[in-house]
Amino acid sequence: MFRAAILRVPKFNVRSGRIRSYIQRRTLSPSQYDGEIVGVEPVVSPLAVGASVVFVGGLFYYIYSEHRQTIASFLPFMGSPASESSASPKPEQDARDKIRKQRTQMVPKSELTAAEQLKWAWTHPGLYVTGSNEFGLADPQHPGLISGVKCAVPGLEGKLIRSAAFSKTHATAVDSSGALFQWGTGFAGSVPHMPTCTLKDASICEVAATNDFVVVRDNKSRIRVLSGKNASNQLGSNTDVSLSFEPRLGWRESVVSMSAGRSHIAVTTNSGHVYTASLDKDGNSRGQLGHGSNASVQPLQMHRIQSNLHFTSAACGDEHTLLLTNDGDVLGCGANDFGQLATGAYSSGKATMRELAPLPRLWKSGFLRPQDAYAVGIAAGAATSYAQIVQGEARRVLAWGRGIDGQLGTGTLTHMQGVPVVIPELSDREEFDETLQARRPLGLRSLITGASHALAVCDNRSNVVLDKSGASVNAAPLFGHDVVVWGSNVSGQCEPGRRHRFAEPAHPPPLFTSTSGNLDNKVPLQAAPPQWIESAQLRDADSSSLPKKVLVEQMFVAGPDVTAAFLRSC
Repeated sequence: MFRAAILRVPKFNVRSGRIRSYIQRRTLSPSQYDGEIVGVEPVVSPLAVGASVVFVGGLFYYIYSEHRQTIASFLPFMGSPASESSASPKPEQDARDKIRKQRTQMVPKSELTAAEQLKWAWTHPGLYVTGSNEFGLADPQHPGLISGVKCAVPGLEGKLIRSAAFSKTHATAVDSSGALFQWGTGFAGSVPHMPTCTLKDASICEVAATNDFVVVRDNKSRIRVLSGKNASNQLGSNTDVSLSFEPRLGWRESVVSMSAGRSHIAVTTNSGHVYTASLDKDGNSRGQLGHGSNASVQPLQMHRIQSNLHFTSAACGDEHTLLLTNDGDVLGCGANDFGQLATGAYSSGKATMRELAPLPRLWKSGFLRPQDAYAVGIAAGAATSYAQIVQGEARRVLAWGRGIDGQLGTGTLTHMQGVPVVIPELSDREEFDETLQARRPLGLRSLITGASHALAVCDNRSNVVLDKSGASVNAAPLFGHDVVVWGSNVSGQCEPGRRHRFAEPAHPPPLFTSTSGNLDNKVPLQAAPPQWIESAQLRDADSSSLPKKVLVEQMFVAGPDVTAAFLRSC
């Protein structure tokens, strides 16, 4: 005999609040099927049961993790009593509470208008880091604690910073007095620590960081190398090594800029020469020094690149080097695994470019640069390259190389890109200039790159008036320069609170506030332009060692998994 189940309407018991008589099974003869309403006995899927259990368990875990102490005070068997928890809190929870306290102390509130951002940035010196703290780069007192933090580096509060740099495991910064600080687990080990002053020299003007070293440039054209690891000194008995130039710098020739890769550096002089050096045995493994060979060279020796061209700047990736000439041409050498030297379609024969040469596919016409086009700036990530191009009235930003984390800025995730592509959000833009009563093209003031993310400060017009008297500083609502970020955000280096990649430039919230998440109706990050500030207004600063008024400007720097902002004395 066939069986079927008829579903009856559940009856609700008002007193007990329960549903009863949910299903009643009936056995019907075949003759009774006709005209009978036949229901189907509900079958509960094991998959649905499992999903429900996971959801409910996750919900209870979230509630318990957020309100652990409150629950423990009522249900002692689920945790230590509240009295014991308050008497001896766990180190991890205590450290997290301290970081939260530091965040709230950065600014008086979580949302700042553009004017409030500028005024706050002008009066709060220090180094403010967002991103990973796995190696103690944001908060060396609690290394390895958390990623996606926003934190003022302890020990650098109130200090005007000349320059700062980050590697994967260690960081460095030099203040306005010439004191150089180092910190991070790569430097001090996996123990709580504070930034340590390892060098004091008023002539220091720029620092860079490689995997294992800190490179220092001073206004006397000296290039010095310090160990990035305090525990094991790679430089032998000397912790401060000055690099020699071969050939020597000419009469009145001086070093004006430098860039560092994973294990090599490149410096540019005011005479248009570029010197490169390897810092260890792998510093020329891909021909990134530009001397036509990838043979091993003697580390810590600067050699001039043989060329008749006049170079104005250099940019180092992990294992490739870009050079910019005064005519606006871009040359490159070194690793090309992801197309970072713009050679077009990938082939094994193009994976390493030992000879310094113009980038073949930078211009649509090939090697030859169009007469009305030239590059005005270059930058390099770990395996990504960038160039700022002017062609006629247009201003464009090009990117090529590795783009799987969105660092190409085109809205797509490309593993390798051998042909430069235009970043739409930063190209062919204009704004109306009220002073000139005409449209003017928009470019970039600066392009800062980390290993797999980038930050750009736009050159949009600001209404800040540079006035040493201070009379017009607060005369009108202020706004600064727009800032955009893109690329990897796995550690919150673009925007804490989110983990997705930014495949195209986006406006982040202020680095100094706890603002995160949806930016609707919120003012994004504004870069503070140069302005005269009374030294007495600089919070936590030693005004006795500063002039009565200081010209300051907000600057940015990026590392492998961090982004940072600081106030520099111009």
